Amino acid sequence: MLSRDDFVEATVEFMSHPCFLQLRSAADVGILLFEDLDHFDLPEGYSKDDIWRILTAIRKQAAVFIPEDPERKADMWMITTSALSFDSEMMEVRMKGNSSLARSLREIQGSAFITRFIEQTLIGGLIAEDIAVDEERVHELYVGEPPVSSVDRLVANYFSLSSRCDLLAHREITHGMIENLYYELIEGVDLSTLPERHPVPLDPHLPPPESQVLMDLVCQRARSADDDMRFGPVLRIVNIMWFFRYFNVVPHLNVLVGLLLRNIIAIKWDLPVMAWLPDGLDAHDGEDVVDASRQEAVFAHWSTDFGFGFDFTPYFELNLKRYLFQLEKLNVSLSYLERLNEQIERIFESDINHRQMSILSSLIREPGAVMRIAPHQRAFRIAYGTARADFLSLEREGYLVREQEGRAFVFRAHPDLRDKIEQLGEAAIDSAELPGALAPA
Repeated sequence: MLSRDDFVEATVEFMSHPCFLQLRSAADVGILLFEDLDHFDLPEGYSKDDIWRILTAIRKQAAVFIPEDPERKADMWMITTSALSFDSEMMEVRMKGNSSLARSLREIQGSAFITRFIEQTLIGGLIAEDIAVDEERVHELYVGEPPVSSVDRLVANYFSLSSRCDLLAHREITHGMIENLYYELIEGVDLSTLPERHPVPLDPHLPPPESQVLMDLVCQRARSADDDMRFGPVLRIVNIMWFFRYFNVVPHLNVLVGLLLRNIIAIKWDLPVMAWLPDGLDAHDGEDVVDASRQEAVFAHWSTDFGFGFDFTPYFELNLKRYLFQLEKLNVSLSYLERLNEQIERIFESDINHRQMSILSSLIREPGAVMRIAPHQRAFRIAYGTARADFLSLEREGYLVREQEGRAFVFRAHPDLRDKIEQLGEAAIDSAELPGALAPA
């Protein structure tokens, strides 16, 4: 049996072992899972299980504990790795209301190149709810087509609520607010026609808490943005979305309610850019920051208690990387749109404001599109008269033609304008050197 001094010496020697130092470094830099140990040399005489238990025990000493259901026995924790600290700080800086991205969004928020991010956020949420969705139909509903089915009504309700998130952000996050989001979302929707969502099963140590407990936890997290700098606003929002993705805070459509609440909180905490970003997998082109097998491994890691509670570090790291990926895509689209607006200013001689530029840029994306006043009003949060004046001015200049659709007016590109706007789009694409995936549809 080792003496006390010998034991201390052996412990120090093990902690200083080059193989173990390499593992400690890898765990601090990014996502390190149990199966990743296969790619490392291990100290002689130690198995993967031995190393994993030692490594986890050491990491947990510096953990941030996530307060959860007081009846739950297992700990829930995370480590502020260097990658996690850098990514969360980078996100906060780039999503602030005074950031360059936020300023650009305020100027050109109504363009179809940008509003597609709102559409893709909803599409991703519908997929997570196991609701079959047609992307073209979602776009039609966004630009003002009347709903004809329960899914259509659900989509229209979501867009209506989404346009009011900046107003709701002035209110306190309470049970009542969350319940109102839910009831407004399902207004006119026959829930019996929608499929029942089946969340991925979690470790039995993570039983689903009562709805009241979940609501309390969500509200608690939503009211405490700055009480722990290691668990700042971005991580809190990711944690709030976790509740809605894996448990039933409200009776139905939890992911969609969670997305709306995320947007409200992001605006409230001066992170308005976050409200534009799809949450999780990119529903438009199937891209993601890790492949499917890696995602499954990350899920298996954080959703299983290996004896030290639940280590949520990989979950947070993966979600932050996804958000940064979407941030970059948004930045590329904004760069393209800014170059497009420069081309519009050069080619069109009349005095066109930034909202009218968004109408023309939308026609570049869809030359045959029908343009309506209401979506334009909603996108820019302006009075109906102001939105109508934007279209009538472009009609007087000969850029649009007006048509009657029922009792309302709609607008299309003037036939003489189509060749010009298609050339405009090509010029802007060449100028921005965009990848084809971001070119106009």
